[in-house]
Amino acid sequence: MKYCPKCGRELTTRPEGGRDRLACPACPYVYFGDFSIGVGGVVIRDGRALLIRRGQEPRRGWWQIPGGYVEHDEEFDRAVVREVFEEAGVHTRVVDVLGLRNSVGAPSTNVYVVFRLEPLSGEPTCDGDEITGAGYFSLDALETMEKVQSLSKWAIRAALVDRPGFRHVAEADLIRPGYVLYGLDGAG
Repeated sequence: MKYCPKCGRELTTRPEGGRDRLACPACPYVYFGDFSIGVGGVVIRDGRALLIRRGQEPRRGWWQIPGGYVEHDEEFDRAVVREVFEEAGVHTRVVDVLGLRNSVGAPSTNVYVVFRLEPLSGEPTCDGDEITGAGYFSLDALETMEKVQSLSKWAIRAALVDRPGFRHVAEADLIRPGYVLYGLDGAG
């Protein structure tokens, strides 16, 4: 990045937040880096977990829980419902958050939020291009399958334990547009 996306001035380097960062000399803009947020959904029906098989690189042919990137103007719990439907054709509802993964490196730093979802309707389908397989699999079947993503295995095991994860917090003083909080019940 060479120019300020807010005012167009050429960026310079200055100390900000304990390290040198690209910043605009004319406005308050500071470049904090490239980040992305991903989401994945564990959907359990009749003791079986929903998996999709990737049809494109990276990891073409690998099985994983459905998921993808959160758009810049999208709440992450809505993104996971959208991604599960787009990739597997299953309508769902968020139950809770099972875990978070942080991955530092190229092409950008990524935070990945793993949700537990309840299936509402629809049968697993795939488009044959981006996704080349979709279905519900038992834990026993999953253990014998080749090319199953380790994070997906962990997430499915965590969902099957059936302990509550972080739940949506909807306290009146925390509700505002674009603000979503998941945490422990009664944590305040």
